[in-house]
Amino acid sequence: MDIYQARIAALKALIGESSLKDFADRHDMDPSYLSQMLNGHRNMGERAAANIERKMHLLPGTLTRPGQGDAPDSGSAAFSVAAQLEMASAHAVAEAGMRYNQQRMLPVIGYVQAGEFCEAVDNFQPGDADEWIEAGGAAGPRAFVLIVEGFSMYPKLAPGEKVVFDPEQQWDAGSIVLAKRLSDQSVTIKQLCREGNEWFLHATNPDWPEKYIKLNEEWIVCARARRKIVEL
Repeated sequence: MDIYQARIAALKALIGESSLKDFADRHDMDPSYLSQMLNGHRNMGERAAANIERKMHLLPGTLTRPGQGDAPDSGSAAFSVAAQLEMASAHAVAEAGMRYNQQRMLPVIGYVQAGEFCEAVDNFQPGDADEWIEAGGAAGPRAFVLIVEGFSMYPKLAPGEKVVFDPEQQWDAGSIVLAKRLSDQSVTIKQLCREGNEWFLHATNPDWPEKYIKLNEEWIVCARARRKIVEL
């Protein structure tokens, strides 16, 4: 079996029981181009094999040098076709999850509603918020978007900017968080800082009059900021 036949055999193994059209659509390929190679009307050269590897997110060598390399283990240069299929499937699942996270809709809420999210258990549903926007990335089940008010965090955060906050995210020194004061349920966005065993809510605006608020029993941290939502 020459190298071209070996590449076709490996490609057929990758296609498996899928129809050629489904396989091509799944990996953004031209089914007629693949058909020509599979039927022997066109050789699968090294460049074509490498392009299919790239589209399927396979390790280099799976199609360009099938059957070569070490035995399939964690350190081998080329995995078996079966191992590559498993890798491609896992990558597809990861990509689908990433797309879901980016496109998932989060409620845009005001500062009054924000305090409720500190204790909310159920997700907001359409109709509970006037505006919903895409998360733009990973976000926990209770994540929400808050529109910044005031200049206490300027220039890190400016009034009107939309920030994704996630109650499930762990916070630490340097994290930008949403904190709630229990006495009146008011909330504020600040950066956490620590001095010894004491924690403080820090206003990053150098001209802000009250730059530090001690994080005592009167305050709780509701959620950590994950990202800004930038709309052009």
